[in-house]
Amino acid sequence: MSIPPPPMSRRRFLHGSALVAGSLGSAAALAACSDQPEPQSPATQFPTMPVSPTPTAIGDSWAPAPAQHDGLACVAGQVNNRLVLHTVGGDVTFWAGVTLSPTTPGHVTGTRSATRADYRRWLVQMAELGVRVVRLSGLHGSVFYEELLRYNEANAAAPIYLIQGVEVLAADALTGSGLYDSALTQRARAEVLGASAAVHGDLSRRSGSAPVTGTWTADVSPWTIAFVLGTSWQPALLQRTDEANPDAPGVRGRFFTSSAAATPTERWCAARLEELAADLAQRGVSVPLAISASPEIDPLKHPQEPDPQADLVSLDARAVTPTAAWPGGHFAAYVALPYRPLFLFHEPDLQGDDAYRAYLQALQEAFEGIPLFVTSFSVGSGLGSAGNGVNGRDQGHHSEPQMMQLNAEMLSMFASIGLTGATIPWQDDWSASTWNTAERYTQVPAAQRALFHDPLSGEQWRGLITQDSVRSRERVVHEASTDYMQRVTFEHDASWIYLTLYFAGRVTSPVEIGFDMLAGAGLRFPGGSGTPIFDVAIRMVPTMSTTVVFIRSGLDPIRLDGLPRGWWPSTSTGGWNTEQLVLNRGYLVPGSTAPVAPQFLDIGTLLLGSWWDENADDYNSLATWHMARASAQDPAILRFRLPWSMLAMADPAGRQILVPTTVRPTLAVARAINVTIESSTPGSPITFPLGMPTWSTAAYTERIKTGAQTVSTALGDVTRQQPPSATSPSPGTPGTPGAPATTT
Repeated sequence: MSIPPPPMSRRRFLHGSALVAGSLGSAAALAACSDQPEPQSPATQFPTMPVSPTPTAIGDSWAPAPAQHDGLACVAGQVNNRLVLHTVGGDVTFWAGVTLSPTTPGHVTGTRSATRADYRRWLVQMAELGVRVVRLSGLHGSVFYEELLRYNEANAAAPIYLIQGVEVLAADALTGSGLYDSALTQRARAEVLGASAAVHGDLSRRSGSAPVTGTWTADVSPWTIAFVLGTSWQPALLQRTDEANPDAPGVRGRFFTSSAAATPTERWCAARLEELAADLAQRGVSVPLAISASPEIDPLKHPQEPDPQADLVSLDARAVTPTAAWPGGHFAAYVALPYRPLFLFHEPDLQGDDAYRAYLQALQEAFEGIPLFVTSFSVGSGLGSAGNGVNGRDQGHHSEPQMMQLNAEMLSMFASIGLTGATIPWQDDWSASTWNTAERYTQVPAAQRALFHDPLSGEQWRGLITQDSVRSRERVVHEASTDYMQRVTFEHDASWIYLTLYFAGRVTSPVEIGFDMLAGAGLRFPGGSGTPIFDVAIRMVPTMSTTVVFIRSGLDPIRLDGLPRGWWPSTSTGGWNTEQLVLNRGYLVPGSTAPVAPQFLDIGTLLLGSWWDENADDYNSLATWHMARASAQDPAILRFRLPWSMLAMADPAGRQILVPTTVRPTLAVARAINVTIESSTPGSPITFPLGMPTWSTAAYTERIKTGAQTVSTALGDVTRQQPPSATSPSPGTPGTPGAPATTT
């Protein structure tokens, strides 16, 4: 097999340079989920096969070296509280990697829209970052497994290993018998067996209710090191399952058993793991298995948790145990975020230097002898945030380098306290929902929302790579060479609008920009002048280097966020509100009489800096305004960029403005935005229309976020090979491969 030239250098790659541009439509999405030839995207211009460094010694090889236990090949297994990956170069006891979504921009979360070219490119990028493990939350289209096989065969000494998830589609099971609903159980069994068949290249699905169909022929089982059952379990679903099935039988399988104290939910999960283990054993392999969980359903008690749903039921990894016939063992798999649930901030035993670290240590102690793996963590690089976190690990509102630094520190912390691994989201998700912006889009169809990458929706910006929407061509919307404000230009993309103002000289007095979008009600400029027609306004005061965005109180979407009476923003500035996001609505901690006040993020005060040149001294990926004057002879330039959502747009791709009410938000179509700019200069004020653009596909460029070298370094530091003798146990040792099952 010939190997093409190597990809771009690591230094250039990690510097955040643009990698690929494309516009994905329905044809590519369908191709990723079928056996039909798919259209080639610009991504195929990149090397078709990566070249990894050649090991200098056998100890550098990451090739799989499976152990044999009672006729089962174990490329990975449980050793007490560790997961162990057996490689030619030694055993690996901390698995650091990424979680890969099958969804690309312009598609609803969970859609299998990624193409062969996407997967081929991503695997190269992962290798460049030092990623050794990729986790899937559910089955991907067959092209992923084909590309993983292709990559690993070409990089035998430096493969990428797979943790395969098994989806349980249970959105309709909040009534009746919950998980024990016969149709749901049948679907779950099909997903369990389908996951095993897919990684072995032995699955064909032509129709039915399965989320993805096709034919899987690529056998990636030599590099498949674990399976995780389930994704996000709703506490109400588990409660319904437990209440409706008190007499559900326990599981006494050949490979997995449920303990005497297991809940009906845990017995149901034990049965699914038994089915998965039986299928894998028939194929001659055994690897660690887990049930997905989260702090909301952990087995610990959290009496200070304000949300009763977050401590309603538990799903305990100790209640489902492997028998001596399953040498792969099991582990606890947890989504663990540093900004939720709220008990992190109030539980007395957790308060100290780091409540997040303290919680993970408490969870680890509860699972004595069971490895603890963090399936998802990360803070985000979006302008918005949906909650404050422990020690500054807020959900969002971090620059890209800040985000990478925080994520690297968390990864290192996981390794230092003895967890067994963690995965971070690989890419941003344009259609992800965030609680404090979700109400703004309730009237917009999900497919339409996915065309808008909202900087204020923090969950959309948690990946290591970002897919920046392609900007339109710059167009001049005002030009008057004899006036002090000589020119104004406008650009847009699927996230932002860009306005650039060119002056003849210095700017010393306030500049105000008003946006008139709706007929009828409106306000004067926040400074008090102008006609009362504006819905959104910007006020820049150059002597103080401040710029603030205001929204008319009647359009302020903050009223949709469920704030208690009396906490709506004050309209002291002539009916204007500074734009804000709600970080929490306020709540009462059990046992306390004084409620915790709502918290807000000020997004209206724009951030000064350069957002277009990462080499600039004032570069800040969160920057939203910039003032420059190259010399005394050059004109002053004011640059602004605003998220469409700060212009009250719920659906910018469809020109729809959000009109919030206390009952139900509505949408109004805007054909154009009339803009007025006022300053104390000759020719002011000026007014011009901005024709509203529309778009129906997601055009984007893809790049590694700035600062990714920090995470890359952490990945290398925490993921090390050790001599096989350091962790290889003798069969039959409790908590190790070949050990007898234990119960709680």
